[in-house]
Amino acid sequence: MSWKRDIPFGYRMEMSKIVPDKSEADIVRQIFSMYLAGDSLKRISERMEASGARYHASTDVWNKNMVKRILGNTRYMGNDEYPRIITPGDYIAVRLMTTEKLARRTSCAESIQPVSKIITCSKCGMKMQRHTHRGIARWICANDSCHETFIVADDTLRAEIDCCLDRLAVSPALLAPCAPDEQQVSPDVLRLKNELTAAFNRGTESPEYMRSLIFALAAEQYKSLPNMSLIHTLNELQDRIAAEGITEDNRREIEQKAVRRILLGRESGVSIELINGKIISSKEEAEQ
Repeated sequence: MSWKRDIPFGYRMEMSKIVPDKSEADIVRQIFSMYLAGDSLKRISERMEASGARYHASTDVWNKNMVKRILGNTRYMGNDEYPRIITPGDYIAVRLMTTEKLARRTSCAESIQPVSKIITCSKCGMKMQRHTHRGIARWICANDSCHETFIVADDTLRAEIDCCLDRLAVSPALLAPCAPDEQQVSPDVLRLKNELTAAFNRGTESPEYMRSLIFALAAEQYKSLPNMSLIHTLNELQDRIAAEGITEDNRREIEQKAVRRILLGRESGVSIELINGKIISSKEEAEQ
């Protein structure tokens, strides 16, 4: 049939070998560029049709499904022994835009929206996007090699996050700043100290080199200093929770200040990671 393509759009056979078709490959790149610039599938198909480009040899008609098929074809990155037409970076950017648009179309409950951007896969640490299928909400990891999926209703997710937060009222010490390990010194600090000592002993180094070593050592040592702003925030939150507890009035504000990420995973369930790095799991709460 004339409508059937034996190989994907953008390629042709030459001497029994798959090679890029120059004109079609250029169209593939244009389609990716247009989508990344914000054009919809329908708008891109209209522009392709107006240009006279042909997806099928028998007709110059385009539709959004043809465009969608091109944008979702991983072979354009050079997979399955096909020559590369687009960069993996462009393909990933399109994939992320697609999931973001889908997430907007299936927006979550108002109670989840404040934390939707910090919901993260507990397995690989990548962001998760919310999707719905037949009315069932699920969070899917953006990492193609992870495939972690967590199915949870919005009201259940909200309740489990609140359960983790409420534990702070019972154990405000969870918000204590992590004590720095005074015995642990950065390898770069040790290396720079040794080099600075050796340079002083040699006595032959230029003043510019000595200054650069001193500044580099100071910068590395500065990195290891306690974050006083973080410590102040943690102490303030501890005092407030000790005085007020966690109520419906202050829970969202405490969540905003104290929580770094919401972690989801089929095995780990729902957890929150605090800004001091400590993790509270709703599973642990349920088992107590």
